Amino acid sequence: MNLFFATPEKASSHELNQQTTLVGSDAALRTLLECSNDLLLVLNDKRQALIANQETLDHFGLADNNDLAGRRPGELLGCVNSSSMMGCGASPWCRSCQINLAILECLRDDTRVSENATVCVNHPKGPQSRCFQVRCIPYRSDNQRLVLTSLTETTRWRNLETLEHYFITDFSHAVTSIDCQTRMARNSRHEDLAGVLSDLERRALLLESDIRLHRFLLGHTNERYVRRPSEILLNEVIELAIDSIAESPFIVGKSLERAKKASDTRIYLDWEILVRVLQNMLLNAFEHTDPGRSVRFEVSCEDKDTISFNVWNHRQVIEQMRLRIFQRHFSSRRDSGRGLGTYAIKLLSEGFLNGQVSFDTADSGTTFLLTLHLR
Repeated sequence: MNLFFATPEKASSHELNQQTTLVGSDAALRTLLECSNDLLLVLNDKRQALIANQETLDHFGLADNNDLAGRRPGELLGCVNSSSMMGCGASPWCRSCQINLAILECLRDDTRVSENATVCVNHPKGPQSRCFQVRCIPYRSDNQRLVLTSLTETTRWRNLETLEHYFITDFSHAVTSIDCQTRMARNSRHEDLAGVLSDLERRALLLESDIRLHRFLLGHTNERYVRRPSEILLNEVIELAIDSIAESPFIVGKSLERAKKASDTRIYLDWEILVRVLQNMLLNAFEHTDPGRSVRFEVSCEDKDTISFNVWNHRQVIEQMRLRIFQRHFSSRRDSGRGLGTYAIKLLSEGFLNGQVSFDTADSGTTFLLTLHLR
């Protein structure tokens, strides 16, 4: 049996009926269910739902607990992976599912577990990420091992939190750059002033673009994002991206290796967004690079219509992270992280620049590749 995570084994219909009847007669448990306003499920030791509170039944459009019994959390939520392989818990993606991990840890260690989870669910408009705080508490009813599982949706809050964090970081970098250029202008000779002011103007445009883009992503405007393509030297875009991360704590004690400068190729696109994409690619690489090591950045112009950007660092992405690396809110860091870095790379490149983003990882390191088609 080709399993990637938890066993797909389920209780038989007879066992399930017995368990549901026993749990339904537990007065203390029923009182607890009636007191909760969260989505609250009672699971057996095979991660199957037995009963739930009325809020949960209403949320999933279920008439009663008979419609609920036997289903697993991923099946109830409509997780895109719950119907693959051997069902909820057994696909390659399930190895990094915090809901499954919390339930299994609760069963294994007989202890309370709380995690933040992101689930990719089916939706008429296409797969969407939903965020939950999951809490699991071990419970016994007549020697039957159960898990009380609470799901509190935090999608809107996480959207606001991550976008705010992302915006503040970019805003801080932009303001620092403008401040540095202003100081240079103040101390520049007359013949140098035009170049400094031109660079200052570009940084101000980047800042204004950031504000427009983040207002759009946060939904603070009902208008579509209006692209503003213009002509610029490719080298200027690269220098702006590199300069924008100069003050980041992630680059301390590390270095950037660059191939020879790109030719004086002129490109016509929304260059402010390209700067942000390259900035994210570089920051992501530096964030996962050990002190004393380097990040490698290469640019190649395959022809006049195609440009490729490669960013390499020495670490390999662990297997259970690979399938979720471009998922919104997913972070490889143990703390909350931004959960938007690699997601933003893909969103901005493919949604606004007509590009393609991919990555390759092996023992020799990890490379993120951005390919832009200019026509």
